Amino acid sequence: MAEPIVSTVVGNIIGRLSSEAVKKIGSLWGVNKELEDLEKAILSIKALVVDAEKKLQDVHDNDRNQVRRWLKRLEDAILGADDLLDEFSSYEAERQMGIMVDCKEVTKKICTTFFSVSNKLLAGLRHEKIKSMHDRLVSIKDDREFHLEENNTINVTLSDDEGREKMAIMECLLDPKINEENNVSVFATIHYWSSDKNALVRGVFDDEKVVNHFDLRMRFDIADLNLNERRVIGGILKFDYDESIEMDQLHKVLCEIIKGKRYLLVLNNIDKSNGEICGKSLKSLLLGDCANGSKIIVTSLGIKAVADFVSAVEPYIYKRPLDPEESWNLFKNVVFKNNGQEEQEEAMINSSKIVEIGKSIVERCRGNPFTIRTIGSMLLLDMESENKNNNNNNPAEAEYWFSSFLENFSKIPQQNINALLVLKLGCYDILPLALKRCFLYYCRLFPKGFEIESETLINLWVEQGFIYSDSSSEKSLEDAGYEHFEYLLQRYFFEFTKRDEYFRCSSFRVPDPMHELGILVSGATRSTQWVSFELVSSSKIPTSVAFQAKRLRALSVLPNDQLRRKTEEGLNQSICDKIISNCKLVHLLVLHNSGMEMMPDSIGKLKHLKYLDISGNPDIEALPNSIAMLHCLITLKLSSCYGLKELPRDIKKLISLKHIEIDWCYSLTHMPRGLDQLTQLEKLSEFVLLNYKKGNIGNSCSLKDLVKLKNLRGELKIRSLGNLKEDYSDKILKAKKHLTSLTLFWDFTTNVGVDNAAVEKQMECLEPHPTISELALMGYKGIKFSDWLSSLRNLTRRRHNTSSAGKYLLRSLVEIRLTELPNLEGWWQKEHSTSSSSLPSFGRLDKLVIEDCPKLHSMPLYVNLRDYLVLDNTSFDTFQHTINAPQSDSTLSPLYQLNTLCIIGIKKLDITQCDNITWERLQRLRFLRLDYLPKLDKLPEGLQHLTALGELHIWRCNIKTLPEWIGNFKYLEKLGISVCPYLNSLPQALESLHELETLEIDDCPILFQRCQKETGKDWDKIKHIPNMKIHRPQSSLSPRF
Repeated sequence: MAEPIVSTVVGNIIGRLSSEAVKKIGSLWGVNKELEDLEKAILSIKALVVDAEKKLQDVHDNDRNQVRRWLKRLEDAILGADDLLDEFSSYEAERQMGIMVDCKEVTKKICTTFFSVSNKLLAGLRHEKIKSMHDRLVSIKDDREFHLEENNTINVTLSDDEGREKMAIMECLLDPKINEENNVSVFATIHYWSSDKNALVRGVFDDEKVVNHFDLRMRFDIADLNLNERRVIGGILKFDYDESIEMDQLHKVLCEIIKGKRYLLVLNNIDKSNGEICGKSLKSLLLGDCANGSKIIVTSLGIKAVADFVSAVEPYIYKRPLDPEESWNLFKNVVFKNNGQEEQEEAMINSSKIVEIGKSIVERCRGNPFTIRTIGSMLLLDMESENKNNNNNNPAEAEYWFSSFLENFSKIPQQNINALLVLKLGCYDILPLALKRCFLYYCRLFPKGFEIESETLINLWVEQGFIYSDSSSEKSLEDAGYEHFEYLLQRYFFEFTKRDEYFRCSSFRVPDPMHELGILVSGATRSTQWVSFELVSSSKIPTSVAFQAKRLRALSVLPNDQLRRKTEEGLNQSICDKIISNCKLVHLLVLHNSGMEMMPDSIGKLKHLKYLDISGNPDIEALPNSIAMLHCLITLKLSSCYGLKELPRDIKKLISLKHIEIDWCYSLTHMPRGLDQLTQLEKLSEFVLLNYKKGNIGNSCSLKDLVKLKNLRGELKIRSLGNLKEDYSDKILKAKKHLTSLTLFWDFTTNVGVDNAAVEKQMECLEPHPTISELALMGYKGIKFSDWLSSLRNLTRRRHNTSSAGKYLLRSLVEIRLTELPNLEGWWQKEHSTSSSSLPSFGRLDKLVIEDCPKLHSMPLYVNLRDYLVLDNTSFDTFQHTINAPQSDSTLSPLYQLNTLCIIGIKKLDITQCDNITWERLQRLRFLRLDYLPKLDKLPEGLQHLTALGELHIWRCNIKTLPEWIGNFKYLEKLGISVCPYLNSLPQALESLHELETLEIDDCPILFQRCQKETGKDWDKIKHIPNMKIHRPQSSLSPRF
């Protein structure tokens, strides 16, 4: 089950209750006294829940199960108070609208509504509702049989790892139940930094209680990659490695040492290459006649290593498996004998259906007492989590829990079960409560293998109230959320799939074993408020969702591409209406890539909605203005809605809005008037200006409206600059110190002429804060740049497609893109000569793209490039100057560290120019693409020195043969040849490239015939390659794309 986390929600609610907005509405409604009483009750609860959650985390506390049930009841009641405050937010938004538009009629209407006869009745209902909520909270607070200390400090720090993890390991080592049942049991812990874990485990190993508990302690730090059974046993026994010692002798010595003893063995730093070897090497140790309660602790840098190890040792960790009857008896003792309700226990045991399901669960445990006890405890926890009044354990309820648990349990492959339970014990159980909730939230809301942006998940956590940050802290909730995310990432609950330019994880997935663990731990679907479902019909909601609809707080509709292909439709308006009418309390709604074409007007009824994601729906052209009724909405995601033409005209009413994502909304024509009134806005991915020749400027924002949005942070793109009729005397962006990236797009497509001075003045007013780290200027038509450009000392990335680019050399840059500069001939300071030896160099440049700059013959050298170099339709001179630059004794040769090189569309490049290049300097090049080089009729001889090459692509060239020295590319994994109509054969040397996994040949008529399976003349040269894609030719040499 998802652990109840009340403290963070309580902290957030207290902040809302004490706000001026709530007090004003309380006065209008006449319920200030009731609100004060409610706040006092929640403050008194806050003082207790901190200690309650500490007890829940303490494995030694005997009251844990009672505390869990109490917190669960409290959580449901507290969330009701949170929903009530959403109503206050809605009314405050309406009140603010009257103030913002300075409209007496609106204000009068609102006040008249508040004080009407019908509203007095409504006020009475509100009075009773708040009082009832207060009484319920007080009743739950006092209804407990355990003592709690008062503590008003909500502690959400993640720093007490060592103490918490040591406690968990000690509990595992000293647990008497496991000691009685298991011959040997395994505890595993995973972390990025092995040294931290080694120190922790050493502390456990030398702890006085551990020393006294075990008869024998052994430790083996695995540092040898060439591990085998002899090395493992020798390492445990502290023998020097000696091939002459017989394995039987080693086994005999080991068995003699452990005979009759309760031992502890620590294996440090097993990895995916040796987990199975370590496990299999321990058969003699595990099968030896040791005492019950012996333990093995494994530290690892990966999930696979733990899974392999557990799978290898599983058959040997208990003296004999329990038979079916013994297994069933142990399971019954765990599940039915722990709550003291004998009559109900007897009724459940006598239920044939419960017994049938229970024995199916037990059967999957394969007689392992550790597995049976752990699984039984999880099922018991599931049932008790909903047992608020201690009367739910009747046969009908129990049958539901049993069948739901079996459904989740059956999804786990049999060979993974024990590995997952070991991971649960060593990884999940030791997590702080708040992080357990954050992890399970992903597993419940997204399917196995689902990739998601880290920023998206963090926003989801924040808007569900999982993240708490003290009001005195300068740290934002999003920053605190990223700390939670990093914590889980470092412990392998998440694995990154992409990193951003600052090497932070930008998108990720949950490893399959961890996702299976999350589903198993989170329990039956009935016990959750977060649900996802995949469309199986474009007009039906699954029964399981409809059953829980009234309590759902988060709902994600997953895309079904198969349904889309079959019916050519996705989520229709009818099913949207059903979701909205059934899920009134939903706080989060994800309809990403659902195939919907129109959002229904009824969306405005979801008064509690804080997060709405309708991104990836390209057929949506407009949003209903009723969205403006979502006064609690914090995040609105619309990215990749390519057809979207405008945002809701009353967007100013979304006074809680903090994030608007509209990337790749190419049809968007303008920002609606009033956007500047959303003063809480922190993320506005794009700001689109109206072209005054295409629309009514009175209904849209101007550039000046950005001034009021003082809290903008992160990335901002401003599109359609070029309307030069505004007043540009103000500094619009300079005060926005939290912006990290700024992209400016000028569009002059409808202008007959360009006023260069006006463009320069416009750029002058767009000066960003000097701390900005990335700047892109696209379509700028000024004669010169603004002076502020040279003062941006933190700039690390710069892109521009303006003809004035050559004037500035920014030595701190790590990435440059020069695109569509047809007249740019040189980029260097005037005092330098034109010889390559005199040209200055970029100091930190890692990435360089030069596209469509055919006249660019000279620029600063880029000798330190690491990541990639793309030369597309440009001169070859800059590359020649750089790679042939003189090398000093103290530096690496130019371009020595370059990983990727693409040479494209240099039509004049011939073999003579290529032979003047010192190719051997590219010692670390892994990827090479030669594309659309019509004068290149053979590969340059110097390429044979690129022995680290992993991928080679030759496209649209007039090459006739490939040289035999291609056999030097021993690490080549992929070879791609496309549109090379004159290439008449493949080299014999391909047979020797044993690492070559993929060969792609496209539109090469001669090679197509020679590479036919069994019959082609070149077949024997390539038949060893696992993946071959040889396509029938479509054309002769095709034009450049």
